[in-house]
Amino acid sequence: MPSPTRPLHLGFTIWPTGFHPGAWRLPGAPSDGNSNARLLRAAARTAERGTFDFFFIGDRVVGLPSSQFSAPNEVLRPEALTLAAHLAAVTDRIGLITTVNTTYAEPYAVARALATIDHLSDGRVGLNIVTGKNEEAARNFGRTEHWDNSRRYDWATEFVEVLRLLWDSWEDDARIADAATGRFVDERRVHRVDHRGEFFRVAGPLNVERPVQGQIPLVNAGASERSRQLGAAHADVRFTNSSVLGLEGARAYYRDLKGRLAAHGRAEDEQLIIPGVAVYVRPTSAEAHELYARVQRLTRPDVDLVRLSAALGLDLAGERPDAPLAEAADVATASDEGALIVAEARELYGREELTLREVEASFLRRGWFKELVGSPTEIADTLQRWHEEGAADGFMIFPPHMPDGLDAFVDLVVPELRRRGIFRTEYAGTTLRDHLGLPRPANRFAAERVAGVAR
Repeated sequence: MPSPTRPLHLGFTIWPTGFHPGAWRLPGAPSDGNSNARLLRAAARTAERGTFDFFFIGDRVVGLPSSQFSAPNEVLRPEALTLAAHLAAVTDRIGLITTVNTTYAEPYAVARALATIDHLSDGRVGLNIVTGKNEEAARNFGRTEHWDNSRRYDWATEFVEVLRLLWDSWEDDARIADAATGRFVDERRVHRVDHRGEFFRVAGPLNVERPVQGQIPLVNAGASERSRQLGAAHADVRFTNSSVLGLEGARAYYRDLKGRLAAHGRAEDEQLIIPGVAVYVRPTSAEAHELYARVQRLTRPDVDLVRLSAALGLDLAGERPDAPLAEAADVATASDEGALIVAEARELYGREELTLREVEASFLRRGWFKELVGSPTEIADTLQRWHEEGAADGFMIFPPHMPDGLDAFVDLVVPELRRRGIFRTEYAGTTLRDHLGLPRPANRFAAERVAGVAR
């Protein structure tokens, strides 16, 4: 079991209209969050005030209006590299993890952009590698088909290898700027990479100096075997939805990911496992449960009783959507999975009596990330337990509504975590690597050059 004294890491992920699909309908909530520069800047500053390790920017390369009722943030999405560069200018310490879909990108351009942002942010950028799941993306990039999982991960693996070569193509002291001799660079310390692989032919060197962090920290997600392989070999952070597996399931998932590192010559503390959690917090438990119920009422009004019947193992045909569950069916006869669904819904709403509509609203959200509803103490209890019992190295926080959900977490939960002595009160370092507890790696070309000189 991991040591309870190890640091707790927190990331905030920006879903500008809120993680809950109906949250933008709350009175006063913004519906223009994806293009509202003021809101995006304020969110980054709030997360920095909470001393989060990083501000996480997801991305997609498709617009899907058909997703508007289940995931409106997938319909509109600001380009992630651009947003990271913008936020670097209005923050000072928080890390900025930005997303690139490698399936539809070229490594030289991405390496150049990220190295630039790392310099502009004084070493605070990170890269989330995704391979994309939407077939529609292919047609946005002149392709006739979206590659299968195997080909996407073959491409992504080589993509990462090229990134790392390019970031090392300048040694740290290559720019000498010797005014006396007029030499601007020491050419011996600037290297062609001459990569010739299955997918890429890249000569190098990069035309941006080595990043402040040496190598940009890498993040990846996904539960497929290829995703886990890529993560074990290259990721500094694994972002997971293992929170939906329950504590024991998340612990097993954690052990699986950590157990893969040794095969790549890596120690367990060289990678952080960060599950996502959606947090509804208010000063009291009753207020938090009322918030949850209020947001859930903003879900689309239709209720699929056929789907709910199958999920619960109960016959709900012909029942009114707003009928109490206890009147519509004998819950004691529900399937084991159905009983779990009902128990989870009762926990989230904070009461035993639920309508069919309420049960379905909870059921539809359960596959995303674990939802936590409660007072600051209750939320902190859960985060601390999962952290100390080896289910997570930290958490990605998904506020269900913006900006109030983020404000509430920073103003209510963060002080409680600090009071317990398990979360920082201020930043100790200046770079994202510092926040994550990762050392700055040596330059491979410098090591080879020094070894060559010695020989």
